[in-house]
Amino acid sequence: MIQSIVFLSSIVILVLLLGRLYHVLGTRIDQKRFPPPGKLIDLGTHRLHLVDSGQGSQTIVFEAGLMSTVLSWESIERELTKHFRVIRYDRAGLGWSDTGPQPRTADRIVDELRTLLERTGVPPPYLLVGHSFGGLTMPLFAARYPSLVAGIVLVDPVVAAEWNPPAEQDRKRIHIGSRVCRRAAVLSRYGVLRFVAFLLRLGAGQVGNRLVRLISRGAPADSASTSSPWFWSLPLNERAMASIFWIQEKYCIAIASQLERLPESAASVSVLGSFSDKPVVVLSAANTPAQRRHEHIAIATRLPRGRHFTAEKSGHWIMLDQPELVLQAIREVADFAQRKNTVIGRNQSAVLTSGS
Repeated sequence: MIQSIVFLSSIVILVLLLGRLYHVLGTRIDQKRFPPPGKLIDLGTHRLHLVDSGQGSQTIVFEAGLMSTVLSWESIERELTKHFRVIRYDRAGLGWSDTGPQPRTADRIVDELRTLLERTGVPPPYLLVGHSFGGLTMPLFAARYPSLVAGIVLVDPVVAAEWNPPAEQDRKRIHIGSRVCRRAAVLSRYGVLRFVAFLLRLGAGQVGNRLVRLISRGAPADSASTSSPWFWSLPLNERAMASIFWIQEKYCIAIASQLERLPESAASVSVLGSFSDKPVVVLSAANTPAQRRHEHIAIATRLPRGRHFTAEKSGHWIMLDQPELVLQAIREVADFAQRKNTVIGRNQSAVLTSGS
């Protein structure tokens, strides 16, 4: 009996060690195959990945969605670099950035972004552009550092009212999502996620997706596989790098913490009220839930220079579905920022289409 226990324990330990070695070696290979497109800036506690392009007199700073990276902005960055300096970065734990201090709250993220811009030597003022989760961080940055901000564009943003406090259903979603991420972080350490990604790349989708659903047990069925509509709505370059980024322990830990701290992050933004006196444009997707759209309009209404538009032909990723609308909003805010004496019409809401 004792010999059997010792034998089985030895097998388990050997498998774990081999899994760990498999993941470590695979990570080193990935780092060589996919080097960061930008540079890593040392904040003292960790390094953040930053892509600095363009040479315009005005600087745009992009903030990606909850699980996204610098890649989510590539589709419109090329057009903007003709006239602007463009800054994209990966939050701690995401993309090419290092793991950062915990917990991952909007307050901490904003402080790190400020330090990043300072250490990079990017001169203010900044035109802030935030997608989704950026609806929490960009307003907080603008309120905390008003002299550094020239204007803001929020692209189908998350709103503080959704999570402060969260409804019981949303609280359950946070709990399930963070639990799945914490579980995935442990499995990542021993190569399990890497092996699943290998199966999917190999074409063994049926087996791979069954393992994904097993790892993600408790999550909604339509989100626990690579055939999920949510997965396929991601930008092509983000999907292509999912098998590299999403299998990393740092990524799983960062997403878990961001989810767990959503109510706290939302509470920090909720107390801001009118968070900026600079030009602000809020864009809603056509399929944005009615309550969130109402909040989008309310945000623009509270701001002295706020405007709201609905992108009638877009889903959540407006910069992919109707990139010209996001470009239009950015240029409009940039123009207003240059002409400081221009007063933006307040309390306006409109519908934008490709032809407008």
